[in-house]
Amino acid sequence: MHQPVKPPLRVSVFLDYACPFCYIGSARLLRLEDRYDLRVNWAYIELHPETPPAGQAPGEPGYAPEQLSVIDESLAALAAADALPLVTRSRVPNTRLALRLAEAAKEQGREPFYRLHRTLFHAHFADGRDIGDAHVLRAIVAACDLPDDLPDRAWGVNPALDARFARYRAFAAAAGTCSVPTYVFGPQILIGVQSLETLYDAAQTLTTSAATDP
Repeated sequence: MHQPVKPPLRVSVFLDYACPFCYIGSARLLRLEDRYDLRVNWAYIELHPETPPAGQAPGEPGYAPEQLSVIDESLAALAAADALPLVTRSRVPNTRLALRLAEAAKEQGREPFYRLHRTLFHAHFADGRDIGDAHVLRAIVAACDLPDDLPDRAWGVNPALDARFARYRAFAAAAGTCSVPTYVFGPQILIGVQSLETLYDAAQTLTTSAATDP
């Protein structure tokens, strides 16, 4: 028996692997694969490029401790609702190396990329590992069965990679956002973590519009 053909769905998402809302949002978005032939343009934006290479203590500038506590409680509830493990983070990493590594991994194909994509999130938010550390990232590459030289290609002189990150920054500017996660479903732009129902609604609107366009 032939499986029904899923309608194609192309979505762009601005994200950073240090963002817990991106962690939750990525897991929710990928659940759309049960109904759609989902293809995601993961557009990497450093949430805090000023973070030192060794990372820094968690916390957002301008937030009082009680506000941060409310945010942490909200995150824990969101993660629990999606059965996602979430540990208390002792450090916020500088994600430049992780983002370049993930971008370079796209050249390995869809499945290898997604092994790394999911592992980077899991390493940081479930295992509490420092994904800003080059040694940790090399171990993740090995665990994902990716080429040993992938980090060197990602972190060395790589004009093609630099150009892709420049396009992401320009894309974000054109979309009028610097927030992560931000979802771009055609003309629809959704900022911040979204419910699964909202993502399905956006997907339905986009695919219906595409099907009825002359």
